[in-house]
Amino acid sequence: MNFGRAIGIRVSLHPVWLIIYGVLAVQIGILLYNLAYWRRRRLRAAASVSAPTLSVLIPARNEVENLPALLESLAPQLGAGVECWVCDDGSDDGTTEWLAQHAESLGVRWFQSAPRPDGWVGKNWACHQLAVRAQGDWLLFLDADLRCEAGFLNALRAYLQTTDAHLVSAIPAFTPASVPVALLKLMVPFSVFTLLPLPLAERHPNPAFAFANGQVLAFRRDDYLRWQPHQAVRGAVLEDVALAALVKRQGGTVHLLDARAWLRVSMYPTLRAAMDGFAKNAVAICRTALVAVLVGVMLTLVYLYPLGAAIALGQYAQASGAIAGAVLVFGLSARVVGMPLAMGLGYAGSVLIGLLTLARSIVWYRRGWVRWKGRVYQARS
Repeated sequence: MNFGRAIGIRVSLHPVWLIIYGVLAVQIGILLYNLAYWRRRRLRAAASVSAPTLSVLIPARNEVENLPALLESLAPQLGAGVECWVCDDGSDDGTTEWLAQHAESLGVRWFQSAPRPDGWVGKNWACHQLAVRAQGDWLLFLDADLRCEAGFLNALRAYLQTTDAHLVSAIPAFTPASVPVALLKLMVPFSVFTLLPLPLAERHPNPAFAFANGQVLAFRRDDYLRWQPHQAVRGAVLEDVALAALVKRQGGTVHLLDARAWLRVSMYPTLRAAMDGFAKNAVAICRTALVAVLVGVMLTLVYLYPLGAAIALGQYAQASGAIAGAVLVFGLSARVVGMPLAMGLGYAGSVLIGLLTLARSIVWYRRGWVRWKGRVYQARS
């Protein structure tokens, strides 16, 4: 069979092009399957509900630029059956003072973190302390840089009332601060939705297929008290995936929700901050530095080589299909997180910035530590 004729273009049978088109075909297949599956995971609006009760738990370290907007969007949704706690994790940017002045009027309770024990990542320690105080049937951990639409908590409570999942996570809409930040953040849905069939992430018992988004995590309180998940992963920088893996090892299931209509997140104000944030996790996602290097090689081959071959070698016939496939993959990945389909046209920028971030992560992990929010954590590769 002529591979090039089968896909409608003239493609050399050179092994390099076979690898490129083979990888693209697999990724497009997984992505299209996931997009169809994702339509059934959309969080729907719900009328007022009385059960289950919910504890909204927010770890906050130096979040004075983000936390007020989140709490102000949550405040009208608090009340019967819903409580909100904030743990101030050693902030020195005015977060503590803002909470002292405004939390009570918003119906929010807060406390300052106890000294962090050795071996704990700050966020995990803050979440552990929040869970101790929570009284809801479900514990909902939210990152401080999220923005919530009216009705979100009711919609989520209605879903939690009927789900059989042990961990529920959601993906918000991304609202990047700039185009370069958007290009880097595009690597997140690209990495997940083109490589991991979502039913495996949700139902397959093997922890190797674990995935969750640490910005939005909901545990049943009974499960949390039994498993003590943040204590179990206390030293993990990539705590969300570690938590999902723990749930799978305990025989539980994970559900992922499309919350674009309800939640927005910006995450990083600058490209440098975004690269630092992703660099602390990149090798951990790949499991080892060696695998991270191999991932970098494959990204270069599949997504940058065709551009180079077209421009430098004039191999337009061979490269055109690969370039079109790359635009499609990144464009559809952008839609998953509410970014424009046209973002796919900038896929080469996404890959280049992603490779630089991956290289930074490899250096950090090889030296044995990463720095985040003024703290140093041990990193193993």
